[in-house]
Amino acid sequence: MTATTQARAPILSLLLGLLLGLILARHYSAPLALLLCIACMSSFAALRLAGNERLRWQWMLCFLISTTHCCWAYGQLRLPKSPQAYNLTLPAREAQLTIEIQRVMQPGERYGKPSGLARVLDAPTTSRLHPGEQIYFKLTLPAVAAEQAAVPTIQRGLQVQTTGVLTPILPPAASGDEDDFEAYLQSIGVHYRFDRTGPLQILRAPRTFDRFCFGMNQRFQATLRLGAAANSELANVYVAMLLGRKIELSKAQIERYRMTGTMHFFAISGLHIGVIATVIAQFLLLIRVPRTVAPWIGLPLLYLYVEITGGSPSAIRAFLMAAFFWSSFACQRQRSPLSALMCSAIFVLIIDPNQLWSLGFQLSYTVVLSILLFGLPLHQVLTHRCQPYQWLPEQDWNARQRAYAWSLDKFLLLFAISFSAWLASTPLSAGLFEFVAPGAILLNMLLVYLAAIVISGGIISLACASALLTGLAGFVNHSAWTVIYLMDNMIIYCAQLPGAILPSEGFSTAFSYSALCLYFATLLWLHRSAARLQSHAMWLPPLIIISIVATGLAVIN
Repeated sequence: MTATTQARAPILSLLLGLLLGLILARHYSAPLALLLCIACMSSFAALRLAGNERLRWQWMLCFLISTTHCCWAYGQLRLPKSPQAYNLTLPAREAQLTIEIQRVMQPGERYGKPSGLARVLDAPTTSRLHPGEQIYFKLTLPAVAAEQAAVPTIQRGLQVQTTGVLTPILPPAASGDEDDFEAYLQSIGVHYRFDRTGPLQILRAPRTFDRFCFGMNQRFQATLRLGAAANSELANVYVAMLLGRKIELSKAQIERYRMTGTMHFFAISGLHIGVIATVIAQFLLLIRVPRTVAPWIGLPLLYLYVEITGGSPSAIRAFLMAAFFWSSFACQRQRSPLSALMCSAIFVLIIDPNQLWSLGFQLSYTVVLSILLFGLPLHQVLTHRCQPYQWLPEQDWNARQRAYAWSLDKFLLLFAISFSAWLASTPLSAGLFEFVAPGAILLNMLLVYLAAIVISGGIISLACASALLTGLAGFVNHSAWTVIYLMDNMIIYCAQLPGAILPSEGFSTAFSYSALCLYFATLLWLHRSAARLQSHAMWLPPLIIISIVATGLAVIN
């Protein structure tokens, strides 16, 4: 292994200051003038120390203090203000609200009650809401057949006015209900539920781009179902995987995928964006588009896919990671996945600082960071130690030997990625989802390539349908359904294995975040020396996670 495996991301210092500043802003209030004054003095000290290698640690400390206080002030200005505890104890009340749909979670095609997130445009004083706040809505659409022609299609960008019941979302400790969904809403700054609504008054139709994306989403669904029987479960899983429509999954499927740690295949995230970006890049390379030009063609197409699928936060985060990495080709700069990851995290938190408390944000970035800092170096270590035919020059290998070496390398890569992802997600899973899935290590190894095949097949099917080759699109769909059938049966079998899923009810979230902080601090220490990455110290990070999680499980049992 060479020193190239070491982490080289100077922007990590900026990200660390941003994280500390936002956390302080969330829990403590301080005068903005004082924060900015400290930031300016620290910046001046950092400038004086810059360039002196002997005072590098002093420079880093001054820089960290400066960025932390700047971001502390920024967080106080940008983070949403939580409603007073008194307001959350008031009973539900009727209110007339003007809202703009921002995200549709349940389209309402099955039950007639679309739900999602909306931004308040206007609200009466007695509602305790202010313009700009987010609420969770569940609209009631007319059920009378004669009115169906007047029923609006609930989609992003639609502005409506209606009267309904506004209910505070209580913290789990206050309500006595450990509702994961309500905890998620609170984590993203949503504190009120708006449902049992009356007739809707349309104030403004969605923008042209929003209508285009909605129409393409409907068209994509029809394409992905070409050749399928009505209510085909395989087609439903296919649509859910390609378009992020979890509503297509049955309750049994959702529970099965959640408990086995495979639910991430149905959220438009890094796997989807990475596979689709690779397909687009390979196609552009095939038609001889220069590498420096390809990002300016591929990234708009990738962003269009993100918007067509609904523009979920996980999809936006994954797109930003891909955009920062891919654009380095166009700028002819050194490509660093770690720097791309850091830049995307900073960009997301500057645009929406409240994302830091979203579990999706935490899982996305901790998992990818673990893969980059531990998974890829682990792959290099395993490849070096398990290298076949070490005493035979590679040019003298026959076809069987080359096939074996290639298969072994891919197996070790899958293991390293799956194991490192499991290490980062397990503490959060134990503390917040109340289960640990050791079987997910093996299961994700088996499913990642299969999921990539399904996603690639879906993109090819959509491209064929766009080229009016519907017969070919249907054929590709059948191939993808075969892979999905294999995936589903693997998940069912794995869920039945003893020890594949361990309950962790009562696991302390303090244990979870302490384990992650210690894990990543150890990884950064390892990356300060290439020799450490080659030594037995390489196994210290996984031992930290496994020992803390095992201790937590022992305490609750």
